[in-house]
Amino acid sequence: MKLTLEKIAEFTGGSVRGNKEITVRNASIDSRKLEPDCLFIALKGERTDGHLYIDQAFASGAAAALTIRDLYHGNSGAVVETDDTAVAMGRIAAGILRERGDSVFKIAVTGSVGKTSTKDMVASVIGGHYITLKSELNQNNELGLPLTVMRLDETHEALVTEMGMRGLGQIEYLTKIVRPDVAIITNIGISHLETLGTRENILRAKLEICKGMRPGGKLILNGDNDMLSDEALVQAILEEYGADAIETVYFGTEENSAYRAENIHGSSYELFTPSGQHFAVRLRVPGVHNVYNSMAAVCAANALGISSEEAVDTLSQFGEEASRQKIVETPWGFVIDDTYNAGPESMAASLGVLRDMDADIKIAALGDMLELGVLSEESHRKVGRLASEAAGVLLAVGPQSVIYYDTFDGLRKMHVSDSSEGARVLSPIIRDYAQRGLKVGVLVKGSHAIRMNLISEALINDFV
Repeated sequence: MKLTLEKIAEFTGGSVRGNKEITVRNASIDSRKLEPDCLFIALKGERTDGHLYIDQAFASGAAAALTIRDLYHGNSGAVVETDDTAVAMGRIAAGILRERGDSVFKIAVTGSVGKTSTKDMVASVIGGHYITLKSELNQNNELGLPLTVMRLDETHEALVTEMGMRGLGQIEYLTKIVRPDVAIITNIGISHLETLGTRENILRAKLEICKGMRPGGKLILNGDNDMLSDEALVQAILEEYGADAIETVYFGTEENSAYRAENIHGSSYELFTPSGQHFAVRLRVPGVHNVYNSMAAVCAANALGISSEEAVDTLSQFGEEASRQKIVETPWGFVIDDTYNAGPESMAASLGVLRDMDADIKIAALGDMLELGVLSEESHRKVGRLASEAAGVLLAVGPQSVIYYDTFDGLRKMHVSDSSEGARVLSPIIRDYAQRGLKVGVLVKGSHAIRMNLISEALINDFV
């Protein structure tokens, strides 16, 4: 971005105290991470208050600060005073994109699982044609998304954003900032069921992404997902949302999908497009879930005028370094490090990757899945059964994971209370197998709060 404080005040309804001609080119909510010409944004939270660090930010080189009225009375530098800095961030981002108009393509991705991988694939595919900015890390909420947009500069021609949510209304807020030309919903699972109550409510929350789309925009949907493939229900919700002028495009394995995958073997498949073209797709990232993610990326590429042939060629070079799921080789085998988060759908996908990998002994180290509400017990039971098909050894971590333990039918199983204990238990077991000359493959996955990363880090970095 390149904004004067006067323009920021215009976007936010705020007022400038100091030199209104100061220009900022980036923004930060962390006073320790400031670049030149940076706008420091002081957020007030339950546990901390960014206004306490404004003087420190100016001392570290901040060009200006965004504050809540009457919470900062210092004179270390120029400030834009607003009613709410978090809300102001969204208004700044919306203003930036509004002024860019049609000079930047905007793509938004949401879904219960697969958002990040799909977003990265889309950015990779269109990045060969358009200078592209994408959401980084987990910048998919009401703070992270505006920070992403504030990194947009005059050279960027495309923006790929990820939109997460905790409940109804949140994706609507994000999509009305971005106003996407193309939106992708990867699937509707049961994550957030505890909050939203029913899968239809989850569908409604995800379809809020259409509330900010321009008329004639393209909505790309997974035709193999039972909720998204209910065209009558989807259309009824779109009409209720006033978004019935949007074109829906389906991908999947069923005949009625416009983009169709056949002959799937691992992450290789044949792709058939609406134009009658046929391509052999060979992905470097493992798992059938990436077949779906890549089809969504081809759909998005076509919507922006990029040929399927070019999209498929780019996808064949898309590597594991761009994925949250990392496969790390070790002296004794490999670790599938997929510890960012977990729900039933992503658990099934990761267990499928483990099942298809080559190893003498396969171990599933699985932590609790959180926020599943009334479906928690049955979901853990299903994952336990899937683990029995994918692995011979189970390490169940956390109180709810005892259901994995009870359901698992394999060579060996263990249950521990936390990930620290899990790392201590698993290391000697792997060492024993390795000393017997066996190749060991380990999947490590669970909800973020279970801290399964402690296990993967121990196996990758500390194992002797």
